[in-house]
Amino acid sequence: MAASIASPRPLHRRHLLALALGAAAASLVRPRTAGAEAARDGSDTIGSIVILAPLNVSVVRKGKVRAIITLVPNIDVADEVLRGKLVREVPRIRDAYLRSLDPYVDRIDLKQAPNIARITEMLQRATDDLYGAGNTKVLITHATMRRTG
Repeated sequence: MAASIASPRPLHRRHLLALALGAAAASLVRPRTAGAEAARDGSDTIGSIVILAPLNVSVVRKGKVRAIITLVPNIDVADEVLRGKLVREVPRIRDAYLRSLDPYVDRIDLKQAPNIARITEMLQRATDDLYGAGNTKVLITHATMRRTG
């Protein structure tokens, strides 16, 4: 018994109309702003606050990932010139943050929630090392720890 191959369904006018309307609507939508592009690329700025893209840190025990910590750090920078420098150096900031979190993640108790106050202090110290003490304030707006096994 030969397997029959289903023939494709014909394209009806209503399908063509839906495609045409969708394409027209897409062309009318305003282009993304520079801030939206920056958010996709690692940061966004709202007023004096620089919002960084989420940081994901793996908690490894005995060669296996046991949890993933996700943080969304914001940096409040009053000085506009420093804020511009900070936005240009997002990869450097992210690297400093991940390096500063490494010792904490090595000792974290997986049965407890992450200590957000301690994490904020560590990120503040890393930021102060890069841009000087008192010039910025680190704020954590989101923190989760998802256990994987």
